[in-house]
Amino acid sequence: MWSTAELEALRTGALRVDEPWLLALGLLAALALLVRALWRGPLRVRVPEPSALSSTRRWGADWSWLLSVGLRAAVLVLLAFVLAGPVGLIPENPAGGSGLDLVIALDASGSMDALDGQLEGRRVTRLELAKRVVAEFVRQRAGDRIGLVTFGEHAFTQCPLTADHRLVLAALERIEVGVAGDATALGEAIGLSTRRLRVLGAPANAQRTLVLVTDGRHNAGQLGPETAAQIARMQGVRIHAVGIGSSGVVPFAQKSPGDRLRFEKVDLDEETLRAIAKQTGGRFFHARRPEDLRGVADEIDALERKPQLAERRYRRASLAPHGLLAALLLLACEALLSHGLLRRLP
Repeated sequence: MWSTAELEALRTGALRVDEPWLLALGLLAALALLVRALWRGPLRVRVPEPSALSSTRRWGADWSWLLSVGLRAAVLVLLAFVLAGPVGLIPENPAGGSGLDLVIALDASGSMDALDGQLEGRRVTRLELAKRVVAEFVRQRAGDRIGLVTFGEHAFTQCPLTADHRLVLAALERIEVGVAGDATALGEAIGLSTRRLRVLGAPANAQRTLVLVTDGRHNAGQLGPETAAQIARMQGVRIHAVGIGSSGVVPFAQKSPGDRLRFEKVDLDEETLRAIAKQTGGRFFHARRPEDLRGVADEIDALERKPQLAERRYRRASLAPHGLLAALLLLACEALLSHGLLRRLP
């Protein structure tokens, strides 16, 4: 089977042969075979029969003979192609570029179970809404390296920095409410995200950005959010803080189908989030309604430098096995036609 990269190499013409003279020799041999076969014509025994039937069958035999000769010539060309050493130039970094390093820290504490979001006309939790908008934001950042941190009472790396956004989206789908505890450790989330952005081998002037998405107030962990923000600023990390959800008493999702809908008060620490963003050169956004969250993602996308795709590097991959397989298939087809469906007298 052809891989996607190999098909792209063929489509873009990124195909080379190590010994082009062997390919030229094979083409000449195939041409000689065709000229000789056409000059000689098909070998058959003429059997007396009615003229109409004789004409029909002769043409059928001629077509089968021409098809057989054509298949043999194609096999010869493919064998010459294999001997010539075909290689495809396959891009090594199709998703890479000189964009920014970006980590999204997503709150998965118990308050993210609040049912004050809407998607496609149905009521959803804050986490489900946030995951949908974050996924749309990730798709807009082609060329960036993106990582994902999940936090609640503790923070952990859901996905390290990667240019393969499919991994980020897959990790995002696995986040659930309470997976890191019910409390909110903003300081740990910022500290861990800052460490994830300190990647070995990254350029000194690389732009590093943290998007902090939360709906609560810092109430867990030993590292305070202000201290964590100072560390982030010294490391050159800019933080955009996004406070989501409405304030006051909100409904919460049922734990099981038989449970009653419960209401709790959620308190967003807007002052601290504003201070964190300002200290690091970022901005604070408050998404009070579901549609606001999409607007926040668009604004952040506009604020950050758009990625500039780097010049691609290529690696060599031999295409000889594919050519050999194609030659064997054509040879099998010729044998099947000659000795089966289009069998003829010599």
